[in-house]
Amino acid sequence: MLKKSGFILLLAHGMAAMAQTVSGNVFCAGTTFDPSPASISISGTVATPDVGLLGAIWVGIEDPARPGYPVAFLTPSGWVAWTTGGFPTYVETPAIGSTFSYSACIPGSPSGGGCSATSADFVGWQVYAGYGVLTPAHQTSIEQRRASLNLAKPWLQQTGKWRAEYDDDLAFRNALIQKSANDGRWGSALTIPYINCTPPEPSGQ
Repeated sequence: MLKKSGFILLLAHGMAAMAQTVSGNVFCAGTTFDPSPASISISGTVATPDVGLLGAIWVGIEDPARPGYPVAFLTPSGWVAWTTGGFPTYVETPAIGSTFSYSACIPGSPSGGGCSATSADFVGWQVYAGYGVLTPAHQTSIEQRRASLNLAKPWLQQTGKWRAEYDDDLAFRNALIQKSANDGRWGSALTIPYINCTPPEPSGQ
């Protein structure tokens, strides 16, 4: 999970000038007569200058009653409720591709957990998707910060002001990747419609 560092990235407004596009749809993940989770499919494109850069992909869901505040994020183990702090990522990659595509079941409740056969509890909710990358300018910032910390380390240690997190650049790097997602790399992929994937009753019953 990419951690927060001095900011909270909100799924706020102003995403119209995206460098990429995202879209989505709902579907039943089984056959007509089998138990079938109601599911969403999300896909997106990555801006050409960002392809191949170290990055991360996020998929979040937002209650229309609380615009700008995601309720949960999709992770490899399913939806994870979010309240504060860094946003849980779906994918972290050393080289982001030109497209991305993911599917997940609609959770059993807004707090996450399980899968539902209908989208009834989420009609009108927004699913957002996007990515962040470590740009060449970010890499320069990391190198400059590292050089400054290395120079200051003896004095900071002597005065008791050196902190363990100064020993590596991971938290700073991750913060820059997450911050870059707010620079036009997020978008609304889908407003969830009603879908019912409950198998039909057998004929004559």
